[in-house]
Amino acid sequence: MNPFTYYLAKMLLCSGIFYIYYYIVLRNNRFHQWNRYYILMTTLLSLLIPLLQIPLSFSAQPETPAVLTYTAHIITLREHLLPAPHPVNYTLLFTIGYCLIATLLLLRIGYSCLKIYRLIKAQPVQAIPPYLFVQNQAVTAPFSFFSYIFWGAHTNLESREGRQILRHELVHIHEKHSIDKMIMEVITAICWINPFFHLFKRELAIIHEFIADKKAAAQSDVANYAQTILQMALQSSQLAITNSFFHPPIKRRILMLTQLRQPKFSYLRRLLVLPLAAFIFCSLAFVTGNTGQAADLSGPIAVNDTVPTTKTTPVPTVPTTPVDQTDKEEVFTFVEHPPQFPGGEKALIKYLGDHIKYPKAAVDNKIEATIFVQFLVDKEGNIKRVKTVGAPKGYGLEEESMRVVNAMPKWVPGVQNKRKVAVQFNLPIRYSLQSKAPAGSEPVSFIEQPPQFPGGEAALMQYLSKNIKYPAEAEKRKAEGTVFVQMIVTETGELTAIKVLGKSPDGALADEAVRVVKAMPKWKPGKQDGKLVAVRYNLPIRFTL
Repeated sequence: MNPFTYYLAKMLLCSGIFYIYYYIVLRNNRFHQWNRYYILMTTLLSLLIPLLQIPLSFSAQPETPAVLTYTAHIITLREHLLPAPHPVNYTLLFTIGYCLIATLLLLRIGYSCLKIYRLIKAQPVQAIPPYLFVQNQAVTAPFSFFSYIFWGAHTNLESREGRQILRHELVHIHEKHSIDKMIMEVITAICWINPFFHLFKRELAIIHEFIADKKAAAQSDVANYAQTILQMALQSSQLAITNSFFHPPIKRRILMLTQLRQPKFSYLRRLLVLPLAAFIFCSLAFVTGNTGQAADLSGPIAVNDTVPTTKTTPVPTVPTTPVDQTDKEEVFTFVEHPPQFPGGEKALIKYLGDHIKYPKAAVDNKIEATIFVQFLVDKEGNIKRVKTVGAPKGYGLEEESMRVVNAMPKWVPGVQNKRKVAVQFNLPIRYSLQSKAPAGSEPVSFIEQPPQFPGGEAALMQYLSKNIKYPAEAEKRKAEGTVFVQMIVTETGELTAIKVLGKSPDGALADEAVRVVKAMPKWKPGKQDGKLVAVRYNLPIRFTL
């Protein structure tokens, strides 16, 4: 879920709770001014609260570093360079459509203001403090807009009905109801997708009429005033941004005029909004500050069976992190100098390309998958505790990957504080049955210049450490594990086709990993033969409590 969609979801939830409370507890009660300000304030709060990100820490301990394990660059068997993809970007289409509709609705508000401006300019304006009086033949029913009262030829100003309508419109001007209307019109135009804002706008308009009816009817007989509403109702044809005497629903207005009793628990009904607002604020604005997540780096290397690729070694940027002390041997996840295959990464790729054989069962069943092998490089360089992580793919892929890793020669061990230490290492191996190269193109066996996060791997590590938040629901379930996120870095640096490889340890962890990757800025694209190309990239992110 991208940040914009996430914000919309939180805004809908917030406004929905506020509206349900209004509908059940406050609607059709006589404390109209309270309801008026309740609608305005809760609408603004629904827009503001989802934007807040207040860190909440449950521990006084310093935050742990954000890198957990070393991960080698992914090795792809029998796969070539990806063609430049042209996937449908539904997020972009949604954003463009959303902005287009919002723009049209804002233009409609502007057009309504233009029509009112033309009415003002068409006839002389009489200044009758505290209002400005505009009489125009085009006005079918009286209405007010800010300090202007618009009057047509159909209503006699000197009649009993005319004087009642005038008093009604003067209340709108004195209470500055036009400001409320403009605020709600702009909000519902920009946030047109939120149905609760439209319901709030409708309720606010009728509350304006309740207030004006109450004050205007206080100076005359209530029955006569109600009769005037009924007699003149069919003449109304007002603009949405104006305040009209004949605003529907007529039945609710008359019932509110004749309702004399105060509702039970009047003050309690209003005060209950305080714990409700506090609950919504705490639920949506606070985020846990206990971020124990970590990011591992993995770059894409497309190779055939034997051809090596360029070397890119992870750059350590955080303090050492010991994670295990089993067998009386302290195991580190990040050290000053990581362990290395003899001869470096090129030699590792060549070794795997030469020794891994695609299992026949997988070939017969057309199985393609990425196997993540985890192992320990001890302080002597020996390979220990070889295992695969993630959901099993079967068909001999795990067994073949572990066989080749177990048969590896001694590595150059990792070094921390000038001493050799044991380090945990991850090795992704991708099995692919056929080339992804387009028809008629030369198959590319390695990428001369891999894509890169702006600022390099150290900047990528820092970005992930800063932006990934451990999901609260996963923390409650004590869920841990590694999420492998796959994406395509296009020739323009855009990140597309973002997805989780294999079975993730927890759905919330997978969603958080994908969210952070989708929010990344443009990358520096990969190059092959001097040309920008699209490249598949795998990013393992390990979460631990």
